[in-house]
Order: sequence, then C-alpha cells, then structure tokens
Amino acid sequence: MSKEAEYGYKVRLLRIMRALLEQPKRYAKRELREKYGVGKDAIDNDFQAFKSAGFVLRYDERFRYYFVEDKPLKQLKDLLHFSEEDQILLTRAIDKVAETEKYGEHLKSKLASLYDYHRLGYAYLRKPYLAKIDKLLTAKEDNRQVILKQYHSSNSNSITDRHIEPYHIDPPKDTLQAFDLDKKEIRHFRISRITRIQMTTEAWKYKYRHRLQAVDPFRIMDNQKVMVHLRLRVGAYNELIERFPLTKAHILPAEEEGVYDFQCEVNHEFYGLSNFILGTHNLVEVLSPDRLLLHLQAEVKKMQKKWLV
Repeated sequence: MSKEAEYGYKVRLLRIMRALLEQPKRYAKRELREKYGVGKDAIDNDFQAFKSAGFVLRYDERFRYYFVEDKPLKQLKDLLHFSEEDQILLTRAIDKVAETEKYGEHLKSKLASLYDYHRLGYAYLRKPYLAKIDKLLTAKEDNRQVILKQYHSSNSNSITDRHIEPYHIDPPKDTLQAFDLDKKEIRHFRISRITRIQMTTEAWKYKYRHRLQAVDPFRIMDNQKVMVHLRLRVGAYNELIERFPLTKAHILPAEEEGVYDFQCEVNHEFYGLSNFILGTHNLVEVLSPDRLLLHLQAEVKKMQKKWLV
C-alpha cells in the first residue's frame, strides 16, 4: 500500500470511529459505505481492523452499529495520534487538493487540532467527558429528557440538579443548549460543569420551543450581541486565550510589536469579558463601544462601594 493510500485508509478509520462514537446505533454498514464513498469490501475490512485491534462492535435490531462501552474509549487517544511523518504526509496531500479546492488551510488547521488532541490531552477526549457526550447524544437522538446531576452554576453560585431536554451538543466549545423543564426556558450549560447525567424514560414535551441560539467566544448564549474592539498587550493576550480559547480566532497582531487587536461580537451583558478586562486593566485598551466603558465604570463603582472602609 502506498503512503497516500495508507493515510486515506487511516483517516477513514478515524472518521468511522468518530461517527460511531458520536452517534452510536445511528449507522448501518450501507450508510457508512454511502457516507465515505467506498464499497462493501472496504467497510468490511475496516470493521475487521477494529476487531483485530481489540474493539468490540455490536449492532441493534436494524443493524446499526456501536462500540461496546469502554473498549474504544481506553484506546481513543492512541488511535487519534499522528506521528510527525504522518502529519507531514497529510499536509502535503492537503496542499495538492488545495490547488483546486478552497479549503486547504482550513483542513490543515483541523489536522493540527487533531494532532494536538493526543499531545495536549484535551479534556473532551477523556473518558468521563466522552461518557457524558454519549448520553447527551443518545438522549437527543431518542428525544428523551435527562437530569444533569450536580450542575455547578457560576451564574447562581449553586450546585443543583437540572431537568432538561438536550437538543444541541457542541463538545469542542464545551456547550450544551437545552430546554430547562423547571424554568420553562432555553438554557445554556457547560458540559464540563455537569457531574454526571441521569437518563430518563420521559419523552420531549417542548420540542416546539427548542431554538438554536448563538454562543459567543466566552461561551455565553445571547442573540443580542455587541461588537467590541480591544487592544491587548502580551500579558493580556496570553491571559485571554488561556482562559477563553475560543477568542483566539478573533485576535490579530497589531502594527505595533507586542500588541494585539481583539475584535468580536460578545454577549450584551459582557459576561466573561468584563471580568477579564478588570483583571488585566493595565494591559488592555478598550477602543469600542462606549457602552462597554460605561459598564466597566459601573462595575468599578460597585467594587469601590463594596470594599470601601
């Protein structure tokens, strides 16, 4: 097998594994053949490769496949690891494709992220996190309610159980959008703040109320976003991308060395952003909007009133 064919085979195996992990009991072999544009023998060989590597596959009454719990999760990090040689080969192949396609740089960025999963040990590839994702996806597919056990809420400063209908799960952004059955409204949750998930047998009752809402880089759900423009020194830049990794996509180097521009739409209450600015105020310049400056001034007055002796 040539190196090009080998990398194509490896990528397909990873994609099939990801599909079966993210949506167990969703795909039959026929659907996988159509999804990845290969023949029956290729998919049969892929499944044999999984079995040879120690993975256990089962199927339901409609011949839709899934991994038996724990088997793939124990080895997922190792399978997602690309060697340096693998990464170089894949990058070269993407460059060739990019000569006729528009998305070469985007694909290389995704490859780099995939390579970093193993190297950096991202939380959303760890077993407890994957187990929560699996239950949420199953509940969404089956239109079932779940209970988020011991959810740690920063807004209410409390740890409580939340009875919800989950309809949008985004692991890389660590976000879950769901209809809260107690509050009777759409709520946004951080998956990492859920201690565990309890499945129920109750079907969705409020599907007509499910609406996908935009999430800003501070992981705040808000359809009334405000455009902000900040100038950051190196220390503030480091602090921002480390605390809120999603902001990195909205930061560019400024003309002045060691200075960065952050320009992005954020939630209109400035949750997350205002605490960051107040904590690094000597390294941040607010260029716009004026309402952000007024908000910060009001927060400073509250702090002065609270701590004034």
